[in-house]
Amino acid sequence: MTDETSKPAAPPAEPTTPVVLPPSDITKEITSAAQSQIFKPVRPEVRPHAFVVMPFGKKKGGDGSLYDFNAIYKFLIKPALDEAGFEPFRADEETTSGDILTDMFQELLLADLCLCDLSIDNANVYYELGIRHAFRKRGVVHIQAGRAYMPFDIFNVRTLPYHITAEGVPDPAFIKSDIQAISRMTKDTWMSDRDAIHSPIFNLLSGLKEPSQKMLRTPLATGFWREYKEWREKVTVAQRLKRIGNILLLTEEIRNPLIKEEAIGEAGKALANLGRHELALTQYRKGLEVNSESILFRRQEAFHLNRIGRSEEAIIKLESLLSEYPNDSEAISYLGRIYKEMWAAPWSKIKDKKLRVKTAFKSYHWLIKAADIYIKGFRIDLNNYYPGVNALTLCSIAVYLADKFDDKKDPDPDITRIRGELQELRGALVFALESKTYDENADYWSLVSLAELFVLVADNVSSVSRAYRKALTASRRNLADLNSSLKQLEMLQSLGLRSEFVQAGIDTISDEIHRINSEGDEQIVDDRSPKLIRDKYKWKGFLFSGYMVDFPGKEMCAFPAAEESKIRHEIHKKLEALGAQVEDRAFLGGLSAGSEIIFAEVCAEMGLHVKVFLPLPEQAYIRRFVSIAGDSWVDRFYKIRNHPLVDDIYQIESVGSPKEGDDPYERNNRWMLYSTLKYGVDNVLLIALWDGKTAQAKDRDVRLVNHMIELMRDMGGRIEQINPAKYTSKFVDVASPTPAEDLKPAAPNDDVKQPARAHKPVEKTQRLRKK
Repeated sequence: MTDETSKPAAPPAEPTTPVVLPPSDITKEITSAAQSQIFKPVRPEVRPHAFVVMPFGKKKGGDGSLYDFNAIYKFLIKPALDEAGFEPFRADEETTSGDILTDMFQELLLADLCLCDLSIDNANVYYELGIRHAFRKRGVVHIQAGRAYMPFDIFNVRTLPYHITAEGVPDPAFIKSDIQAISRMTKDTWMSDRDAIHSPIFNLLSGLKEPSQKMLRTPLATGFWREYKEWREKVTVAQRLKRIGNILLLTEEIRNPLIKEEAIGEAGKALANLGRHELALTQYRKGLEVNSESILFRRQEAFHLNRIGRSEEAIIKLESLLSEYPNDSEAISYLGRIYKEMWAAPWSKIKDKKLRVKTAFKSYHWLIKAADIYIKGFRIDLNNYYPGVNALTLCSIAVYLADKFDDKKDPDPDITRIRGELQELRGALVFALESKTYDENADYWSLVSLAELFVLVADNVSSVSRAYRKALTASRRNLADLNSSLKQLEMLQSLGLRSEFVQAGIDTISDEIHRINSEGDEQIVDDRSPKLIRDKYKWKGFLFSGYMVDFPGKEMCAFPAAEESKIRHEIHKKLEALGAQVEDRAFLGGLSAGSEIIFAEVCAEMGLHVKVFLPLPEQAYIRRFVSIAGDSWVDRFYKIRNHPLVDDIYQIESVGSPKEGDDPYERNNRWMLYSTLKYGVDNVLLIALWDGKTAQAKDRDVRLVNHMIELMRDMGGRIEQINPAKYTSKFVDVASPTPAEDLKPAAPNDDVKQPARAHKPVEKTQRLRKK
């Protein structure tokens, strides 16, 4: 719908040679037209949400004409919305239990766009349209078929006509043009100026304010919010287990963008807490695709741009945000942080202490700018302690440096001003923060702000240690938060400011980080983590995707069993060439008979830890992907699965069942890839046993390898190919390494019983690593 006012539009001109089909062929033609709109991306897309308001089933109009609204939705409206880039939804598509009326209201009030079919005078449709007009100022499209006029109250709102047959279904002669017309109108409405008004009520009442989406949400819509609740439970578990892949996959799979906006915010926060700022940035930018006006997403986009070293972009984003919301204390604090880092950059890497401190003074103009920004943020919101404590810290540093290097006879007026503000700032913070020590619900940042305050003002060292230990009880063992606090202390330490008090804080936090790391199997490393963390290992991740061994009945033969030794040698040689070490990790999307089992065996021989992601429960997986190639492969499956260096995790247990229509094997590829991203995409590469066959091949084996390659390309990762095609022709024989003794396949057995899952040796969690 556009803003223009017009009389009811006349139907489009008839084609010169309309196509007339017998009734038996109409459905085939409609179905073909609808299916022609389908396009399957390499991963789920984030699309705006369109709620369709229309009657259900077969209904008659005022003149007795028939309308099959289910066919109209299936073959016309849904394909048109798909083509326009929307996620279409109609109330009768809800399959979860709940109050259908309440859930319908949530859709009406929160959907990005409502498409209303006004072909007949249906009371429910007009009631729902009235609700949308009353609460939302934009995002409504009207369509109709067969009407000569529209009711008086909406006659001046543009309504797009479409064509139906005497049976009440979309007319095959016009379906393509009608789909395009509805799609175009929907896209034009969505892409119109964000301040454009589509509701006649908001047009008449110019002073009427649209309620925020938060005000329009109700927890009574249990069916509507069930997907989000289930997602949150799974992501909470994934956060505690530090499983980035689970978080990314589960968030990507939420289909309702109204829920997705909430989920993206939580996922971005979780990824930031795990130290992956580049992944958090990607999440928040996806959030901006869903809601470009979100202050949270805009703010976090700038924050994470800065954390990955793109400070100039971050400043532009924050200044743009603050031009619209000048009193956003959190955005102001983020801007202060950027200028603080700009001040610290020139001197922080200087090894000589005297030169380092002198250089810090020479760039104090940036220090003062950062301090002033923090002071502004604190004065706007005195309950936001983060900018207050940072302002006090930077002001204290400025005075400390000025006492060492500033001209005593002609002091800098900004330093003089800051000296005058220090006492007032200190007093305000002490009064506000000390009360937090008695609040059992106080969060980490409130308590650690008090500890940082004590570093600057305390008279004895023990009070600093006590304050930091108190803060640790609220940290939830969040390494990202602890690392941030540690970096602040390292900055003070490098300048020699109150060294004994600073060291007490460093010792307390470092001990906690060490305890957390000693309990885990591995540490996620952030490039901008404190030196304490950066000195730890940064492991590489090797993904693998490859063909199954050829077996009778396989659609496409790509891996001759007779050439296994050569393929094994190529895999071993490739890993050696890529510098694989025992501290690295290998990832597999299964243990199918063929190259996947071989890759796992080679990695175990080399001492690499292997993580296997299985798309099906164990027995079903063996039946479909292992035993089909022979009993010896079943024995090899169990032997490598029970190896102490091999972990196996199952899709349904970890991330639940796939959504309707989602391929569980392609989902498994995404899950595996996302799980490796904690190493950083530049430290992950894919080894593919692939002969160049494309995804159009019918063979599932070929299709899934190709899908994995496309995912890796889309992520910007590196791919190393091993081409099995050369093994079917000439190949120079090599002395191939043989499997380790305990991994050799057992003799064939025609009556293989799948053994009970063996207990994995305790050495699995006590691996020796290179130091």
